[in-house]
Amino acid sequence: MSINEKRYFSTGEFAKLFKINKKTLFHYDEIGLFKPEKVEDNGYRYYSEYQLDLFSVVYTLKEIGMPLKDIKNLMDNRNPERILNLFRNKYEEIEKEINSLRRKQEILFNKINLIKEGENFNTDIIVEEQDEEYLLLSKPINISYDSYDFNCYIDHLDYCYKNDLYIGYPLGIIISRYKLHKKDYTDYDYYYTKVNRDDSNENIIVKPKGLYAVGYIKGYFDKTPILYKKLVEFIEANDLCIIGDSYSDVIFDEVVSKNNDDFIIKISIQVNY
Repeated sequence: MSINEKRYFSTGEFAKLFKINKKTLFHYDEIGLFKPEKVEDNGYRYYSEYQLDLFSVVYTLKEIGMPLKDIKNLMDNRNPERILNLFRNKYEEIEKEINSLRRKQEILFNKINLIKEGENFNTDIIVEEQDEEYLLLSKPINISYDSYDFNCYIDHLDYCYKNDLYIGYPLGIIISRYKLHKKDYTDYDYYYTKVNRDDSNENIIVKPKGLYAVGYIKGYFDKTPILYKKLVEFIEANDLCIIGDSYSDVIFDEVVSKNNDDFIIKISIQVNY
């Protein structure tokens, strides 16, 4: 075969390359979207190797949702400027879709890790090293308004979802070191949501890396004073000092169980020796 001789593919061979049905190629031929380069007297269609890249683009545009009539119009009137503008627009659309899928994947990944952590639930108090985390803070909680400051709660969630900051972590609660020393375990300071980056948002703080006294309890936040008391007694009995705030994280929530009594809350209090 001459180096300049074209390589041709039958309809079946061409369809197999793109993992499509031959009927798709017949349909594209019928509507004038993509025709074989030559048709023998016996009706057999043949596509040349030079058509591979063109069909790859047609197939890709179809797969990302572009209507066949729009693809045909583009192919019939294509020029470098039109193709460039289309490809740029479609590239940006796909980039947005990819980012959306990555965020959904991240939400599922974090939920999986929370469930795995909850499956190892026990009532022991431990001291562990924790990495720093980014936390988006709510406005200060006003418990004189009600026991949970529902308006603050809703405003915080609304902000998280509108700004695409939710990555699968349920809302947490901070009680300050000052209130822990006073043994005040129901006067909450802030709601927070774990986020995966610092967007230079003034409401995002860094939970410090360091040692934390950690405990778990079953139930909802109305049960947490029991665990706070237990944690503080552990800290005092082991000659530890509270040097930071406490962070309450919901490990099992309504995603895992219909019953609030089966929820699991983790409390971490920053300490040192």
